[in-house]
Amino acid sequence: MSTRWGWGSALFRHLRKGRLLPALATYRGLLRATSPGFLLLAFLARLPAAMGALGTLTLVAHTTGSFAAAGIAAGALGLGAALGGPLTGALADRYGQRPVGVITSVFDALAYASLLILALGGAPVLATAGAAFLAGFANPQVGPLVRVRWAVLLGDRGAQRQLPAAMSYEGAADETSYVLGPALVGVLALTGQPMVPLLGAIALLLVFGVLFALHPTTPPVVRLPAGTSAGKLPADLIGLIAAMACIGVVFGATQSGITALAGEAGGLIYSVMGVGSIVAGLATAALPARFALHRRYVAFAGALFLGAATLLFARSAGTAAIAMAILGVAVAPYLITVYALAERIAPRGRVSTALTLVTSGTVAGIAAGAAIAGALADAVGYRGAFAVPVFAGLLALALASLSARRLARIGTGTGTEQQADQQLVVV
Repeated sequence: MSTRWGWGSALFRHLRKGRLLPALATYRGLLRATSPGFLLLAFLARLPAAMGALGTLTLVAHTTGSFAAAGIAAGALGLGAALGGPLTGALADRYGQRPVGVITSVFDALAYASLLILALGGAPVLATAGAAFLAGFANPQVGPLVRVRWAVLLGDRGAQRQLPAAMSYEGAADETSYVLGPALVGVLALTGQPMVPLLGAIALLLVFGVLFALHPTTPPVVRLPAGTSAGKLPADLIGLIAAMACIGVVFGATQSGITALAGEAGGLIYSVMGVGSIVAGLATAALPARFALHRRYVAFAGALFLGAATLLFARSAGTAAIAMAILGVAVAPYLITVYALAERIAPRGRVSTALTLVTSGTVAGIAAGAAIAGALADAVGYRGAFAVPVFAGLLALALASLSARRLARIGTGTGTEQQADQQLVVV
């Protein structure tokens, strides 16, 4: 608790003394390194992944009348993403982001179209779950791959000092997509047509997913010098994958609980989580260097647990919205810290693979959380579903506390800095 409040005190001192201005200047440097258009494109390209889980829940719950069946379909989508993510990262490391991004975006759109046809046609749950699995498996993994682009862009401009700000921005962008994606599902679901949210995801994939893959910022393929090989993934990465699985459970279970409490308007309530999360994520770049990553990890895991516990007091749409706002303050800083730790321990030549593995932990957690909370919502109502994110938050705090001392011994070199030392070959 003292560490958590120490973070708040440090941030207040930075605000009072005007030390956030250098951080804002760094964010302006990111715009100069690319363009506002690139930031918007990368954000829109990641929205389909954020819409998928709740869009699938909404569609299948409407067509079957069962939250359990909807949870199974959403869980299959998350399982597919968890398995396909590392493969996409490895292929992007080997063949480049351009061909991999185009192929996965088109295939993902086709898989979502199949899911729509099967669900609306009254197909068995296993058939719709199979289509959802393929949709998750083909996820273009925009979030992890755009982080690799930042490493190349900023390295080429001699601006590696801006990389922490870029990672903070990406954490805020991820969290914003996690919030606005479900909110968009909620808005589109208000049309009364359950297929509209996934139709929107298909359109975004075919337009912005493909454009992101073809954008000039696409990095060259990294070739290791002759006689060397990519390093093995460290054992510490397993703990970070588990950490991201915990926050994925928070996302998935909360979506199921909010849907059970508020129906098709649940996406709008869920979006409240982004109010504090976006601001907290952007402000993370202003935290002092002496607030080390391993200490941030424990502090933000504790805040995640406390934020999730407020869901137990939700009794209406209004109180649920308040709980989501409180929870949101902890989410983006937690995500940013875990990604930063994963990037730091990633071996050279395996950065995309490592980051997609960490992301796969999140989507696997979303799948598990949605399935478990969906079953509990059917059995005992939304209160049972809300117990799931509380348990996940407690587990996240336990993982952070147990691994903090080991992570404190991690060296100062980052995976992206190691990657910058490699020979680059454009193919």
